[in-house]
Amino acid sequence: MRPLALELIKRFFRDEAGGLHTVEFILIGTLVSIGVIVGLSEYRNAVVQEYGDMSAALQHLDQSWTLTLVTSGGPVTYSYSDTMTYSGLNADGVTVTSPASVE
Repeated sequence: MRPLALELIKRFFRDEAGGLHTVEFILIGTLVSIGVIVGLSEYRNAVVQEYGDMSAALQHLDQSWTLTLVTSGGPVTYSYSDTMTYSGLNADGVTVTSPASVE
């Protein structure tokens, strides 16, 4: 039985019929890998862009409001101003000099 196994191994190493298919599969696998890497990097760029857009939108969010009630004694106005005054830059970015005020 040993010579039969040895003969099969010798035939396997001498067989060159599948060599071309192996090269084709390696090339296809390489192209697919490159495509996946490029696709994932573009996906990453799109996600970072979306987070940047969301950050800019949240920075410009204004929650100021005004409510005027008409009573028998005259109109009464309540308001909240969500604005801040920025006076300069420090190492962290922006220094707030006057906080938001409630009127």
